[in-house]
Amino acid sequence: MKGFFVLMLLLIGFVLFGANFSIPVIAGDVEVPVVMEFSNFLDLIPEDFEPIWDSIRIYFDGKEVPYQVEDVDENGRISAKDYLVFLAKGKGEIVLSDEKVSRPEYEKVFDVIETETGWKIASEKIGAVVNKWGLAKIIRYENIEGTILDEIGIARVSGWPESTFYVDGNLGNHYEETSGAFRIVSVKIIGAGPVATGIMATLASEKFKGLIQNLVVHIFHNGDILVDNSFIFENYADIMKLQTMVTRPLAILFEDTLHILPVFRRLIWADQLGITPYEYWLERNAVIWVDNLPYIVFPAKDSMKPLWWGATYIFASMERWRTNFSPTARIGVAEILPENPFVPSDYKKWLDGDTWIYESLEFRDGVFKWMPSEFEVYSATKGIYSMRLEDMPNRYKYGDVVRHLRLFSIYEANDEETAIRFLEKKSESFRNLKIGGKPFKEF
Repeated sequence: MKGFFVLMLLLIGFVLFGANFSIPVIAGDVEVPVVMEFSNFLDLIPEDFEPIWDSIRIYFDGKEVPYQVEDVDENGRISAKDYLVFLAKGKGEIVLSDEKVSRPEYEKVFDVIETETGWKIASEKIGAVVNKWGLAKIIRYENIEGTILDEIGIARVSGWPESTFYVDGNLGNHYEETSGAFRIVSVKIIGAGPVATGIMATLASEKFKGLIQNLVVHIFHNGDILVDNSFIFENYADIMKLQTMVTRPLAILFEDTLHILPVFRRLIWADQLGITPYEYWLERNAVIWVDNLPYIVFPAKDSMKPLWWGATYIFASMERWRTNFSPTARIGVAEILPENPFVPSDYKKWLDGDTWIYESLEFRDGVFKWMPSEFEVYSATKGIYSMRLEDMPNRYKYGDVVRHLRLFSIYEANDEETAIRFLEKKSESFRNLKIGGKPFKEF
């Protein structure tokens, strides 16, 4: 019976000893960020355990690591919507007690200064400015100064805000905008502690009535930037673009900046030519092999002779990561996904979901529904999607929510191969991050 009890504890993944309760945290070999609402603890802690929140300690491989608690609702105490923020690496645990103990104090590493146009955020390693819409620009990393990454989490939206499609079949006038045109509902800086500085923005489109963007960005002292971007629909909407973006990663700072990513599992242009995505990029002399795997590598400012359209790539599967990297500066900016997204075999289902675009020095993630006439020119894509304009939009209704959770990371590497090896480990750590046995992406 005793052996069975011990086995059950291991299976559950939680350990309760006396007055302490431990929630396991598992990451990988490379440090990754965690931002977790306190409401999530309710599913991880037994009902008969009453934690004293000041007692929280976080350990990885037996060593205590700093964390910060962010008072999101500004009520002066820990409540459901507040955040617990820390960096995870290896095997760890969040330890709580039901006995009163003093809250640990860790050295603050971030400073925030309010300016006429927004805020300045600075630590020893990283510097940023934030505008009144809550959009951050990284302007310093170590001894490198300039635009390293801009407009973090900005939304690009297009569609038919005057649509009466379900009444009379009419779409009305098309309109496109970014978050910079949204009305500011609220923007605030939270945290600025020993681990990170948080930015919370709620923005509302005046054109697409009922479309709300909730943007939460955390800039960590190690160069990680966690973006949690949600689009909330409080009205019906016919949408052609719904994208989360960052702009100008490194490329305007260093002429030798390269764009690097794993080979696409699906690329429209390759299918139209009857070849694989690997062969498509090989024809453009844009493939290198690292540890027996192929990767796409090309100059970040080069359009690479696209089959059609002006984007360097479009209608492409989202992969586990992509990066811009400067060999001379030995610095990179990567986008890392919390999962390796599923690619449906059904073309229409895939095109109705999120895809990747690299255009105008922008990493674009999300819905793109402008189906070009070239779809009908090639047999591989002929008839896969209606060319009738009124059939193209994604149709969202009241209560729909679209969430993009992304990790952007500024890192150092000696060359392309070193960068690729690092990002494979970093992305693996982020994908495998679990708290109490639950994948981080589900929090």
